Amino acid sequence: MSPDPRPGAAAAPGSEYARYMRTDELLSLQRSDAQLLHRDERLFQCVHQSTELWLKQAHFEIDHARALIEDGRLAAAQALLARARGCVEQTTGQLRLLESMSSLDFGLLRPALGRGSGLESPGWRALREAAQGLLAAFMARCEAHGLTLDELFRRGVDAPLYPLAEALLDLDQQVTIWRVKHLFVAVRTIGTGGIGTQGMPVQSLARLLEQRLFATLWEARAALAGAYGGAAHA
Repeated sequence: MSPDPRPGAAAAPGSEYARYMRTDELLSLQRSDAQLLHRDERLFQCVHQSTELWLKQAHFEIDHARALIEDGRLAAAQALLARARGCVEQTTGQLRLLESMSSLDFGLLRPALGRGSGLESPGWRALREAAQGLLAAFMARCEAHGLTLDELFRRGVDAPLYPLAEALLDLDQQVTIWRVKHLFVAVRTIGTGGIGTQGMPVQSLARLLEQRLFATLWEARAALAGAYGGAAHA
């Protein structure tokens, strides 16, 4: 919250707000006007830098949710997973800004990226690693309750861990939506036959969308539909 109640007022340099938020340092992290290859390079940096901040926060929430699950505080863990999902949702929404960038404009700023790629994102790597620990904690809690995943999803809302399982799937789903949106930004910018900065074809990126953070949960949940569908036709 800004310390100045006037609409649009900026924090004064050296103010308490600026010191706490470290705005001088933060706002110096983008290229200066003189360094820009194209004006849209500033937008490109802002979107990706803020994405790293949101992914860092999502990782933070996931890590705390894991600890809460290990302590048996399931409702509290579920609340933090909803927050982590919201963090990823923020990264998804701001991709709309990149859709406004033309292919020509991206081509002009692209040399500044070198061989850099979103696949190298430290925030994305940290989130995936945190998700592995989260899943391990969840599975351990299922074992402590004497629940297999099949039993968990079969019992549904009557199972003590079911709401938490759905929270994990909600998070995973939002991550996939973010990745799909990112893919379509790439398609819109360099085309389906385009080549990414690291030499990876856009079509290869599409195949990565089949990966899931919590694949075992998705499979167990979907298996029930197949089981009941088979029984109906028996």
